[in-house]
Amino acid sequence: MQEQNTGKLNIIVAVYGLKTVTEHVRNLLNEEDSQTLSFIVSNRTIGEDGWYGQKKSLTILYDYNGGDTQVATAKEGDAITITPGLRRQPKLIGKHVPVDNQTLSVLAATYGADDVTYKIRNLISSHNTLSFTVNNTLFGDAWYGVAKTLVIVLGSGKEVSSVEIFIERETCYVNLNDAMPTA
Repeated sequence: MQEQNTGKLNIIVAVYGLKTVTEHVRNLLNEEDSQTLSFIVSNRTIGEDGWYGQKKSLTILYDYNGGDTQVATAKEGDAITITPGLRRQPKLIGKHVPVDNQTLSVLAATYGADDVTYKIRNLISSHNTLSFTVNNTLFGDAWYGVAKTLVIVLGSGKEVSSVEIFIERETCYVNLNDAMPTA
């Protein structure tokens, strides 16, 4: 059963283009309304250009008071809104395949502005690796004519250990057998 989106909005990780911009996005939270985040995705709003000369997408992994982990995405120039009262709720990412709290897992994945977490989890080989070429054939082309990035958030439970970013047409290789970094 899905936990209600109540309580304080927690930004777990945010990626804009080729850069992790979690602190920049956290700074956009309104202290008076700790449940909502809404802004136009742009270099100016984010505070930096995450991939110079390219249109970018923004990926935000978040939860409310430690509840269900969700992902929100938007293209550069579009509005992104995260609020408990959304009529069209973002897709939950932790319910299809259980995330192992002891080993490295795919917590979330986006391609351009599309949530591809389920697809990425299904591409994990029997050797617990990911190995493929990032392309529109594999993920679809919801943003025609724009070079996209594949963002894979890795971790254990809800703890993010790394963010892997691959450019369209690049080879993705991730070994999920790698040991989790210790704190």
